Amino acid sequence: MTFWLTAALGGIAFIISMFVLPRNIKATKSSLSEQLSLFKQPKIILAFFIPVFTIAGTYTIYTFITPILQQKLGIETKYIGIVLLIYGFFSIFSNLLAGKIAQHNGLGRLRYTFIIQAIILFTLYFTMSSMWLGLLTIMLMAVMLYAVNATVQLYFMDLAERYSPSAKDFASSLTPVAVNVGIALGSAIGGFVVASGSLDKLSWAGGILALIASVLTFMSYRLNQKDQI
Repeated sequence: MTFWLTAALGGIAFIISMFVLPRNIKATKSSLSEQLSLFKQPKIILAFFIPVFTIAGTYTIYTFITPILQQKLGIETKYIGIVLLIYGFFSIFSNLLAGKIAQHNGLGRLRYTFIIQAIILFTLYFTMSSMWLGLLTIMLMAVMLYAVNATVQLYFMDLAERYSPSAKDFASSLTPVAVNVGIALGSAIGGFVVASGSLDKLSWAGGILALIASVLTFMSYRLNQKDQI
Protein backbone atom coordinates (compact mmCIF):
# COMPACT_ATOMS: atom_id res chain seq x y z
CA MET A 1 0.00 0.00 0.00
CA THR A 2 2.93 2.33 0.66
CA PHE A 3 4.12 1.99 -2.94
CA TRP A 4 0.60 2.41 -4.35
CA LEU A 5 0.14 5.60 -2.29
CA THR A 6 3.52 6.93 -3.46
CA ALA A 7 2.57 6.25 -7.08
CA ALA A 8 -0.81 7.97 -6.60
CA LEU A 9 0.82 11.06 -5.08
CA GLY A 10 3.28 11.17 -7.97
CA GLY A 11 0.40 11.01 -10.44
CA ILE A 12 -1.40 13.86 -8.67
CA ALA A 13 1.78 15.96 -8.71
CA PHE A 14 2.18 15.25 -12.44
CA ILE A 15 -1.36 16.39 -13.21
CA ILE A 16 -0.98 19.56 -11.14
CA SER A 17 2.32 20.39 -12.85
CA MET A 18 0.60 20.25 -16.25
CA PHE A 19 -1.60 23.17 -15.21
CA VAL A 20 0.76 25.12 -12.96
CA LEU A 21 4.20 25.04 -14.61
CA PRO A 22 4.80 27.59 -17.39
CA ARG A 23 5.10 26.36 -20.96
CA ASN A 24 7.57 27.26 -23.72
CA ILE A 25 10.39 28.17 -21.34
CA LYS A 26 13.46 29.17 -23.30
CA ALA A 27 16.54 27.16 -22.44
CA THR A 28 20.13 27.57 -23.53
CA LYS A 29 21.22 24.72 -25.75
CA SER A 30 24.52 23.06 -24.93
CA SER A 31 26.33 19.86 -25.76
CA LEU A 32 27.13 17.12 -23.28
CA SER A 33 30.80 18.11 -23.31
CA GLU A 34 29.89 21.73 -22.50
CA GLN A 35 27.79 20.61 -19.57
CA LEU A 36 30.39 18.24 -18.19
CA SER A 37 33.02 20.96 -18.51
CA LEU A 38 31.62 22.30 -15.26
CA PHE A 39 33.49 19.54 -13.45
CA LYS A 40 36.76 21.02 -14.65
CA GLN A 41 36.18 23.67 -12.00
CA PRO A 42 37.45 22.56 -8.56
CA LYS A 43 34.86 24.85 -6.94
CA ILE A 44 32.03 22.85 -8.48
CA ILE A 45 33.45 19.56 -7.25
CA LEU A 46 34.07 21.00 -3.78
CA ALA A 47 30.56 22.45 -3.60
CA PHE A 48 29.03 19.18 -4.83
CA PHE A 49 30.27 17.36 -1.73
CA ILE A 50 28.79 19.89 0.70
CA PRO A 51 25.21 18.55 0.40
CA VAL A 52 26.60 15.02 0.08
CA PHE A 53 28.11 15.12 3.56
CA THR A 54 25.43 17.11 5.35
CA ILE A 55 22.67 14.80 4.05
CA ALA A 56 24.84 11.76 4.79
CA GLY A 57 25.16 13.00 8.37
CA THR A 58 21.40 12.89 8.88
CA TYR A 59 20.77 9.68 6.94
CA THR A 60 23.43 7.79 8.85
CA ILE A 61 20.93 8.03 11.68
CA TYR A 62 17.61 8.30 9.84
CA THR A 63 18.16 5.03 7.96
CA PHE A 64 17.87 3.30 11.33
CA ILE A 65 15.23 5.59 12.81
CA THR A 66 12.74 2.78 13.44
CA PRO A 67 15.05 0.59 15.56
CA ILE A 68 16.24 3.74 17.36
CA LEU A 69 12.67 4.70 18.21
CA GLN A 70 11.78 1.18 19.29
CA GLN A 71 14.92 -0.08 21.01
CA LYS A 72 16.39 3.14 22.40
CA LEU A 73 13.43 5.44 23.00
CA GLY A 74 10.99 2.67 23.88
CA ILE A 75 8.25 3.80 21.49
CA GLU A 76 5.68 1.16 20.58
CA THR A 77 5.48 0.01 16.97
CA LYS A 78 1.95 1.37 16.52
CA TYR A 79 3.19 4.91 17.18
CA ILE A 80 6.19 4.84 14.80
CA GLY A 81 4.13 6.11 11.85
CA ILE A 82 2.89 9.08 13.88
CA VAL A 83 6.43 9.99 14.91
CA LEU A 84 7.62 9.84 11.29
CA LEU A 85 4.66 12.01 10.23
CA ILE A 86 5.66 14.61 12.83
CA TYR A 87 9.26 14.34 11.59
CA GLY A 88 8.07 15.11 8.08
CA PHE A 89 6.13 18.11 9.39
CA PHE A 90 9.24 19.50 11.07
CA SER A 91 11.22 19.06 7.86
CA ILE A 92 8.93 21.70 6.29
CA PHE A 93 10.60 24.23 8.56
CA SER A 94 13.93 23.04 7.18
CA ASN A 95 12.93 24.35 3.75
CA LEU A 96 11.92 27.68 5.28
CA LEU A 97 15.26 27.82 7.10
CA ALA A 98 17.07 27.09 3.83
CA GLY A 99 15.43 30.12 2.23
CA LYS A 100 16.39 32.38 5.14
CA ILE A 101 20.00 31.20 5.02
CA ALA A 102 20.24 31.77 1.27
CA GLN A 103 18.92 35.34 1.40
CA HIS A 104 22.23 36.91 2.39
CA ASN A 105 25.74 35.44 2.53
CA GLY A 106 24.40 31.88 2.32
CA LEU A 107 27.78 30.13 2.22
CA GLY A 108 28.99 32.14 5.18
CA ARG A 109 25.95 31.15 7.23
CA LEU A 110 26.10 27.50 6.20
CA ARG A 111 29.58 27.17 7.74
CA TYR A 112 28.05 27.52 11.18
CA THR A 113 24.74 25.88 10.33
CA PHE A 114 26.54 22.58 9.82
CA ILE A 115 28.34 22.98 13.14
CA ILE A 116 24.93 23.33 14.78
CA GLN A 117 23.76 20.26 12.87
CA ALA A 118 26.80 18.32 14.11
CA ILE A 119 26.05 19.31 17.71
CA ILE A 120 22.45 18.11 17.34
CA LEU A 121 23.58 14.79 15.88
CA PHE A 122 26.20 14.31 18.61
CA THR A 123 23.57 15.17 21.24
CA LEU A 124 21.41 12.22 20.19
CA TYR A 125 24.03 9.92 21.76
CA PHE A 126 23.13 11.37 25.17
CA THR A 127 19.39 11.89 24.66
CA MET A 128 18.65 8.33 23.50
CA SER A 129 18.22 7.42 27.17
CA SER A 130 15.14 9.67 27.38
CA MET A 131 12.11 9.28 25.14
CA TRP A 132 11.12 12.94 25.13
CA LEU A 133 14.63 14.36 24.85
CA GLY A 134 15.41 11.82 22.14
CA LEU A 135 12.29 12.82 20.18
CA LEU A 136 13.19 16.49 20.55
CA THR A 137 16.66 15.82 19.15
CA ILE A 138 15.24 13.87 16.21
CA MET A 139 12.83 16.71 15.39
CA LEU A 140 15.73 19.18 15.47
CA MET A 141 17.49 16.86 13.02
CA ALA A 142 14.50 17.28 10.71
CA VAL A 143 14.70 21.08 10.96
CA MET A 144 18.35 21.01 9.84
CA LEU A 145 17.86 18.41 7.10
CA TYR A 146 17.38 20.62 4.02
CA ALA A 147 19.09 23.79 5.27
CA VAL A 148 21.75 23.34 2.57
CA ASN A 149 19.50 23.20 -0.49
CA ALA A 150 18.73 26.79 -1.49
CA THR A 151 22.21 28.18 -0.87
CA VAL A 152 24.06 25.42 -2.72
CA GLN A 153 21.57 25.54 -5.59
CA LEU A 154 22.18 29.27 -6.03
CA TYR A 155 25.93 28.76 -5.68
CA PHE A 156 25.93 26.13 -8.44
CA MET A 157 24.00 28.50 -10.71
CA ASP A 158 26.38 31.34 -9.92
CA LEU A 159 29.44 29.22 -10.71
CA ALA A 160 27.86 28.05 -13.98
CA GLU A 161 27.13 31.66 -14.92
CA ARG A 162 30.78 32.52 -14.36
CA TYR A 163 32.49 29.55 -15.95
CA SER A 164 30.03 27.89 -18.34
CA PRO A 165 26.77 29.81 -18.94
CA SER A 166 25.47 27.18 -21.35
CA ALA A 167 25.54 24.62 -18.53
CA LYS A 168 23.28 26.50 -16.10
CA ASP A 169 20.43 24.02 -16.50
CA PHE A 170 22.83 21.17 -15.84
CA ALA A 171 24.19 22.99 -12.79
CA SER A 172 20.66 23.27 -11.37
CA SER A 173 20.41 19.46 -11.36
CA LEU A 174 23.51 18.93 -9.24
CA THR A 175 21.85 19.60 -5.87
CA PRO A 176 19.30 16.73 -6.04
CA VAL A 177 22.02 14.43 -7.40
CA ALA A 178 24.29 15.34 -4.47
CA VAL A 179 21.41 14.80 -2.02
CA ASN A 180 20.79 11.30 -3.34
CA VAL A 181 24.49 10.48 -3.20
CA GLY A 182 24.43 11.70 0.40
CA ILE A 183 21.48 9.45 1.24
CA ALA A 184 23.31 6.44 -0.19
CA LEU A 185 26.56 7.34 1.58
CA GLY A 186 24.86 7.96 4.91
CA SER A 187 22.91 4.70 4.72
CA ALA A 188 26.05 2.75 3.86
CA ILE A 189 28.07 4.30 6.69
CA GLY A 190 25.18 3.78 9.08
CA GLY A 191 24.99 0.12 8.10
CA PHE A 192 28.69 -0.31 8.69
CA VAL A 193 28.48 1.38 12.10
CA VAL A 194 25.55 -0.76 13.23
CA ALA A 195 27.19 -3.95 11.95
CA SER A 196 30.43 -3.22 13.79
CA GLY A 197 29.09 -1.38 16.83
CA SER A 198 25.69 -0.29 18.06
CA LEU A 199 22.86 2.14 17.38
CA ASP A 200 24.33 4.59 19.88
CA LYS A 201 27.41 5.18 17.75
CA LEU A 202 25.37 6.33 14.77
CA SER A 203 25.18 9.80 16.30
CA TRP A 204 28.97 10.11 16.37
CA ALA A 205 29.28 9.06 12.74
CA GLY A 206 26.54 11.48 11.69
CA GLY A 207 28.08 14.35 13.62
CA ILE A 208 31.50 13.79 12.04
CA LEU A 209 29.96 13.85 8.56
CA ALA A 210 28.22 17.15 9.35
CA LEU A 211 31.54 18.61 10.51
CA ILE A 212 33.11 17.54 7.21
CA ALA A 213 30.34 19.44 5.43
CA SER A 214 31.21 22.49 7.54
CA VAL A 215 34.90 22.23 6.61
CA LEU A 216 34.05 21.97 2.91
CA THR A 217 31.80 25.02 3.23
CA PHE A 218 34.58 27.00 4.92
CA MET A 219 36.84 26.10 1.99
CA SER A 220 34.21 27.04 -0.62
CA TYR A 221 33.48 30.30 1.16
CA ARG A 222 37.15 31.23 1.27
CA LEU A 223 37.65 30.48 -2.43
CA ASN A 224 34.55 32.49 -3.28
CA GLN A 225 35.77 35.44 -1.23
CA LYS A 226 39.13 35.41 -3.05
CA ASP A 227 37.34 35.62 -6.40
CA GLN A 228 35.45 38.69 -5.28
CA ILE A 229 38.56 40.59 -4.17
